Amino acid sequence: MIAAILVEWWKMKRSLVTLTATALMVILLPAMGLGFFSVAQQGGTGAVADKARAMLVGEGWAGYLGAVDQIAAAAMFVGAGVVVAWMFGREHADRTFAALFALPVPRATVATAKFIVLSGWAIVLSALVAIVTTGLGLVVDVGPFAIATQGPGIVRLFGIALSTTGLALTIGWVASVGRGYLPAIGAVVLILGAAQVSVLFGTGGWFPFAVPGLLAVTGSDGIPPVNAMQIALVPLTAGLGILATVQWWRHAEVV
Repeated sequence: MIAAILVEWWKMKRSLVTLTATALMVILLPAMGLGFFSVAQQGGTGAVADKARAMLVGEGWAGYLGAVDQIAAAAMFVGAGVVVAWMFGREHADRTFAALFALPVPRATVATAKFIVLSGWAIVLSALVAIVTTGLGLVVDVGPFAIATQGPGIVRLFGIALSTTGLALTIGWVASVGRGYLPAIGAVVLILGAAQVSVLFGTGGWFPFAVPGLLAVTGSDGIPPVNAMQIALVPLTAGLGILATVQWWRHAEVV
């Protein structure tokens, strides 16, 4: 297992897809949140200003962190979904899947190693987004900062980012069954659309992929609270996706 993990880590760290997606999420998400926050603070009557004000759930750090929360809840699913699609889909697109049958390492072990590496990456990525967001807020001085006051908001951002990237692990199953990147990336788009529709119909709390977005706007007018059972569906869904993918790899055949 350790050898498999090291191989998957080596492949992932040398991937331009992973490096690009990671850099974009770590840098652009805090910058976009700050941009929306700044536009809302400056006033104005344009469509962008109205959208920016609608995103804010408070003043100062609360508004800034809330804006990043909302962007992360959608954008990180796309970014992480692309990376997961690459990790599993490349074996088919590069025609290396058949070669795995000749290895002494079981295919289920290879899939598990991929998920271990992706899980570690997700934790580091979520922490970096929270750290960079905090640092950017301090540099531009979005408001008075005290760890006792802003700490819970920063932890909340980390939790939303980690939940979103965790849900993206389910894309590994689509990339495996679909035997490539395109079905997986298509699934990312469809899931995002389904999450939006579920929220519009008031059932978003029971659709796990919509839960991080609802948590990001908790406290806003007209947004129902998310209960503990609905939050628990997030890790459950991610876990089921991982198990389904590993089982597929265990029994898959060359076609």
